[in-house]
Amino acid sequence: MLIKKIIMVSLYLLASVSYCYARTDVLFDSQKTRDHYRWMEVEQNHTAQWLKLRTKQSRKTIDALPWREAAESQLNAFISAEGTLSDIYDAGESRFYLRTTPEFPYLRLFVKQKSSSEQLIIDPPVGSGIHFFSPSHDGRYVAYGLSENGAEITSIKILDVRSGKRFDDVIPRVRYPNIVWRPDNRSFFYTRLPSVKINDLVSERLAGEKVYLHHIGQNYKNDATVFDSHMVSGPNANNYDDVALYVSPDSDWLLASISPSISGYSRSIFAVRAEALNGRKTPWMKIIDGKENVSDFVFSGKWLYLARYNLSSGYLVTRLDLGKPHTAEEKVLEWSNGELTGFTISGDALYITYHDSGTNKFVRVPFVNINHVQNVPRPFDGEVTALFSGIDRRGILFTLQGWTSPPRIFHYDPDNSSVENTNLIEPKSYSFSDYEVEEKWVMSKDQVRVPLTIIHRRGMRLDGSAPTWLSAYGAYGSSTFPNFDPSRLIWLRNGGIIAIAHVRGGGELGPAWHEGGRGSNKENSITDFIQCAEYLVSHGYTKPARLAISGESAGGIIIGMAMVQRPQLFAAAAIDVGILNTSRLDQIPIGPMNFEEFGSPSTEPGRRELRKIDAYNNLQDGVHYPAVILTVGLNDARVSPWQTAKFAARLEEIALREKKPNPVLILAENNSGHSPSTYAEADAKFLDIMSFFIWRTADDASSISVP
Repeated sequence: MLIKKIIMVSLYLLASVSYCYARTDVLFDSQKTRDHYRWMEVEQNHTAQWLKLRTKQSRKTIDALPWREAAESQLNAFISAEGTLSDIYDAGESRFYLRTTPEFPYLRLFVKQKSSSEQLIIDPPVGSGIHFFSPSHDGRYVAYGLSENGAEITSIKILDVRSGKRFDDVIPRVRYPNIVWRPDNRSFFYTRLPSVKINDLVSERLAGEKVYLHHIGQNYKNDATVFDSHMVSGPNANNYDDVALYVSPDSDWLLASISPSISGYSRSIFAVRAEALNGRKTPWMKIIDGKENVSDFVFSGKWLYLARYNLSSGYLVTRLDLGKPHTAEEKVLEWSNGELTGFTISGDALYITYHDSGTNKFVRVPFVNINHVQNVPRPFDGEVTALFSGIDRRGILFTLQGWTSPPRIFHYDPDNSSVENTNLIEPKSYSFSDYEVEEKWVMSKDQVRVPLTIIHRRGMRLDGSAPTWLSAYGAYGSSTFPNFDPSRLIWLRNGGIIAIAHVRGGGELGPAWHEGGRGSNKENSITDFIQCAEYLVSHGYTKPARLAISGESAGGIIIGMAMVQRPQLFAAAAIDVGILNTSRLDQIPIGPMNFEEFGSPSTEPGRRELRKIDAYNNLQDGVHYPAVILTVGLNDARVSPWQTAKFAARLEEIALREKKPNPVLILAENNSGHSPSTYAEADAKFLDIMSFFIWRTADDASSISVP
């Protein structure tokens, strides 16, 4: 009864605030549909206040759930029992890496030299995290950036590793700096955004990146521009494209690329001899056009290795002589129906990880004989999720993990084809041995088979009684391949099922899989997801009253539209920093970057497509929607928080007219952006969502106990 009273009071307060600000004179674009919550887009201070008020009310509901504290204790037990290690870079005689420990459950930067103990060199202050780091080739210096309160735009700072001295150099307005050190170890190339102008639109603040050259000890304002899209494409260049520069210690060539900032595979590649570098007068030569479908590349010496997608929804890997760019490329490797997941080089070989028609592969291609493709042994059947290599080393480190197999870092020695566990990651104190993974294929409405991953206890009876958590992302060609997450154990131990729908729009089955859920095809992502949900019900895994769904960011489109189209199929939905009002895509910071992915509101066909996938504008009066929890960071520089606020306000306006409404909860985090600023915030968000799902999928919530 206490929970029910809290919910009803929350609904009443929300309605009061919402109608207080409703503007009935605002219309939705060219449609004759009134958008009563358009004020939230322009009156952002009021929107933030509204979100904070709703968070305070929702927090009471979540904190009143009796198993929230027990779940937190269980998660803390996982965290306290282990640490993590990632982002390994070997430079000179030094190895740099990020590590968390039970005592310090946040990322800190360490360096370790041979025959010496590790040294902590960057310990970010409270509220900040390490956004990026890049050591010089000799390991003497490291350039790094800290993210404060989840902010994506930060500054480059430089540390002398030997002395611990921090230089006065501070380079502002970097998002993804793409730092590349030169052979002199005293200078590096990097990418920087222009200064913010007073009248800039929010989207324009993420446009106009340029590549600069910085010398340690100099003022960044004197850094020379060495590459931008206008230098090679003229005045019609796309200001939202990403630009980056690349070097290889064993090559006298410099390469630069222009690629779509968010959506799309293909990039243009330009080359110049290193000695010809001359600021804006650098004679860049185009060697790969953006229409040639090249999505990734690496180079060593005179050879450029290219990965381009092919007509069979796989990839073709070739190599090109940089000194003879107009000669025919040599074929290295080709496959069908699968994504390229890793592409790097060592001192003597190319290493590639990829999926070929549902089978994951890991191969080595020696430079001396590119026709001799060698399979790299894997100690267990898992996904290679990271490659750590260096042009001055023959061997390679790689991370291997699975849905129920914890990550381990192995060293591969090509001289004897041996693979050894480095023990850089300590063994886990818990086990997934009681659980199994099923990989299913679900037939979508247009007779396309959709992959569905299902994780559950071994021997579970399929009687439709299991609480099931189904998630999806399905955008930008991003793939959800096997990854280990100990937090899933809490849900699984309570008799639950974890399911992941690999819908079109992702990249699991190659570039064509992305295209199948992109632009005018975006509705396929939603249909695929709904079919996966129906499969779980029809095959006895669960039932609608026990089925919860979740997605984040672009995945919010799928979850929002699934609950709009099939409200009776789901018990609860969670949407984190979601895109929920696609018709207003041009009004969020990353909007213009997303036009190719979802459609452009500047054209009538584009507006129609965006309207079809607009969860906010497709909500209807008189419909009983499932319970919803919406999470958002108030410092989100990608998807504006008002997208969440408008959706929540409209949902509760509808629910207010019902006799037995489902709850709509909002949790806004003051110090987060598009992603949580700390591990602690990420853990808290997970616990809130899981506690909400346990509540809404239980027949008798009072009987639930989390181990």
